[in-house]
Amino acid sequence: MINLRNLQVPELGKFKIPLIILAAGLGLAGAYIVLSVWLLGTAAAWLHGAAVRFNNYSLFATAAQKGAAAHAYDSVGWYWHHPFKTAWAWLTTPAAKLNAPQIRVIWFMLNVPVFAALGGIVYLVKRRNWKQEQDYRDIRKIRFVRVKYDIHRYLERTPANQVFLGLDDRRRPITIPVSDLVEHIHILGGSGSGKTAFAVTPLCIQAIRRGMAAVVIDFKGDRQAVQLIAREAKAAGKKFYFFTLAPVKCNTYNPLASGTALAKSERIMTALDLVFDGAGKFYTYVQQAIFIPLLKFFDAQRVKYAIGDVLYVLKDKKLLEKMTGEEVNPEQIKGLTAALTAYADMPQINAAKADIDLAAVMKAGDVVYFDLRSALAPEASSGIGKMISQDLQYIAAYRTPQSQPVVIAIDEFQNMACQAFRNVISKVRTANYAMILANQATGDLQAVGDDFVNTIRINTRTKIVFSADDPADARLFADYSGSILQTVTNRSESRSQPPLSFSDRRYSVGENITEIEVPLLHPNVIKSLPPGKSIIIRRNELATLSNHSYLVTKMEKDELERLPLPDPVPAGPGPAVPTVADLVARMKRDLVNQPDGGRQRPTGGKPPAANPAAEMANAGNAEAEDIAL
Repeated sequence: MINLRNLQVPELGKFKIPLIILAAGLGLAGAYIVLSVWLLGTAAAWLHGAAVRFNNYSLFATAAQKGAAAHAYDSVGWYWHHPFKTAWAWLTTPAAKLNAPQIRVIWFMLNVPVFAALGGIVYLVKRRNWKQEQDYRDIRKIRFVRVKYDIHRYLERTPANQVFLGLDDRRRPITIPVSDLVEHIHILGGSGSGKTAFAVTPLCIQAIRRGMAAVVIDFKGDRQAVQLIAREAKAAGKKFYFFTLAPVKCNTYNPLASGTALAKSERIMTALDLVFDGAGKFYTYVQQAIFIPLLKFFDAQRVKYAIGDVLYVLKDKKLLEKMTGEEVNPEQIKGLTAALTAYADMPQINAAKADIDLAAVMKAGDVVYFDLRSALAPEASSGIGKMISQDLQYIAAYRTPQSQPVVIAIDEFQNMACQAFRNVISKVRTANYAMILANQATGDLQAVGDDFVNTIRINTRTKIVFSADDPADARLFADYSGSILQTVTNRSESRSQPPLSFSDRRYSVGENITEIEVPLLHPNVIKSLPPGKSIIIRRNELATLSNHSYLVTKMEKDELERLPLPDPVPAGPGPAVPTVADLVARMKRDLVNQPDGGRQRPTGGKPPAANPAAEMANAGNAEAEDIAL
């Protein structure tokens, strides 16, 4: 007699899970077949009976067909009450032995749309839960939904009080209120990720369409962006001022055209990195002690001047002393004169009466584009960019929340990042400035200082992150996205067998379920974002994946880049303005005509006289003779 208690069941080992899966699959398949035969088989029998019954109404129906029509629906009840027998018969019996093989054919045909519907449901469920199904810890398993659309349709449909940013993965528009633009936007992404084409340019175009003025500062020299924004400005009836460092005809800009003498000196010295800290601050004060009185003298004489004019006077010791009333040691201003030299020969910024007046541009709601491509002159483009930012800061002091709104877009703005820029971004919100800052990585900004990076993070409400090349940026913005709880299951298996025993095997399985805190968007997602895909992070809102679209096709882009640069806005008519050259010529004439030859010199620290001729009367004979000759 067999003792069942002592019967040894062989261990399934590695075949256990496959066998369980196979058994479960066969069970589900059998259940589906029986259910399908019960429901769809009954429906197939009814459809077959309907066809037989319909033949009874034919003019050519035979007596046999009419007799069959009388019992057309008799078999429907059989399929309804005997699904198991029917399923077995349909799976094992050839068509020749079936009473009504046509019903099985109809049943097969009815299963096709059912399978299609089930497949569609599975696809939709998987698409909805794709984030949860992916293991973001393995970057090889990350997949993205591709969303293609016509951006122009959405730009036209976006309400006037909203700004379109992109579509989410469910094709829902992502927008922000126009009023939120003054809380600034930071766009970050590696080279070639599409910051300009997907974000900067569309935002500028929407701002122009909403009547806002625009100041665009571009350190890349993107010809496509130039042409698109110029075209949009023309369509909106706005003037388009174009400034470039390239050797072509363009509008002029004078960094010394606005502001007080103190504001101008800080503007220039900040841009030229002549503002020192610590012990070096003494040299800053020494240079300002000469620079500020000179600018005050020019302003008192009501002359227009540019950087080249300032450098000309700084290099002439005696002329400088006559204008400032100060004893001048050329060694004390050597750094200032050396720094100004690179800018003095640039005609774009040395027109006394320049075309571009930023305050007037903003008031009129016009558009100005500064093409400061750093590839031409990295240091000069950076310096001019800083001068523009300081000019914008000065103008902001006279603006109010009711002033004409203006969008200020700076592409690759790390080229003009400096400590003084902190004041620009943190204190101009009430001036109705909407700043759009784009750069490649936060590491570019850390050269200025960690506090500067923190200022950018805090003062930009909306962050648009394209593919991040820097792992530190990926981790940073993953933290910005917030965290969620994720259930993690850990399984363990163990096998044991006592020595010299072949039957007493032990097999145990353990399972541990824990909850861990993970970022809503894993750093691997940010690292692997494809072109046209970004993460939008807004204060007090959940981060979301966004899809972007090009404004133009590849062919249109090539055509735009082949077009010549826009023509500059013609300079408006106006009265001639006195210049430094006129002032110096007049002062020299007065000096030569002095009857006493100008033997006395001015005392140190004495402010210049209102009449330059009276001051030049103190010039020495040597200078007078030199000028006369």
